[in-house]
Amino acid sequence: MSSSTEPKLTQYKALLFDVYGTLIDWETGIYEALTPLLMRGSAAGESLTSKEAALRAYASVEENLQARFPTMRYSQVLERVHVELEARLKNTGTSEQVNRAEAGEGALAHTISSAATETGKPEIGTSAAAEGQEDRDDEHKAFARSIGAWRPFPDTRAALAELSRHFKLAVLSNIDRDSFAKTRAVLEGAPGDPHHFTFDAVYTAEDASAYKPQPEALAYALRHLKDELGIAKEQVLVTANSVFHDIIPARKAGVAGVWIERPGSLMGLDGGGEGRRGRHFDTLGNMAEAVKREASE
Repeated sequence: MSSSTEPKLTQYKALLFDVYGTLIDWETGIYEALTPLLMRGSAAGESLTSKEAALRAYASVEENLQARFPTMRYSQVLERVHVELEARLKNTGTSEQVNRAEAGEGALAHTISSAATETGKPEIGTSAAAEGQEDRDDEHKAFARSIGAWRPFPDTRAALAELSRHFKLAVLSNIDRDSFAKTRAVLEGAPGDPHHFTFDAVYTAEDASAYKPQPEALAYALRHLKDELGIAKEQVLVTANSVFHDIIPARKAGVAGVWIERPGSLMGLDGGGEGRRGRHFDTLGNMAEAVKREASE
């Protein structure tokens, strides 16, 4: 969707993508990975009541952790989110554990990875209790590993293949490199795949030591796009679903943006009216079609 006064999409040289929520249907992936925890809570009479409530609780905890621990690897953030949501379902707080972890936030290798590893394994009175704790730790880690199972939206891969014919494709994602490698393989596909392409640059929160919407994350990506690909920020088009994490920060930094609205999405839409102020599409596929039409004019 656009007006005649807006610049053409094809005037830009690079698309800087948010991944989770824009290219990957992370809300479905997250909710499916949380299902065992939610079912256990429901059986105990404790519930987050709906998919929307569960995802909003997830987003609230994730945003808080990313703001407090900007150098924590995203896989560890996911473990911590699972711990916190389990505590909410049990109506018990874990803020003290988070506070204890804060002292070590500068070193990724020493950030918390589960409720039992901040200050050493807690004393447990019976072997059954110990096994229960280990099972819960495994569940937290399994939730973090679920990233690799989060699937692309149906239009994503064909759209990326088309867009790669017109732009350099770059990523700025609130994730760590090891976790993104799983997603990258799914998105790019193998040589010979009809939708195969290759990202030209990948920047993560782990690289920038900052999570979006902190301005340092976008500044890191823009600096490296200039240094590595010779692309100035005026030639970059931030392409994202999250208004909170991407569209508003881009606008504040003087970078053009396109909002991929993804009907039905719930997370990252604080300030959603800001997304409608500029170019926006329901899907990435619709954006790719618009680019293809512009290129043929």
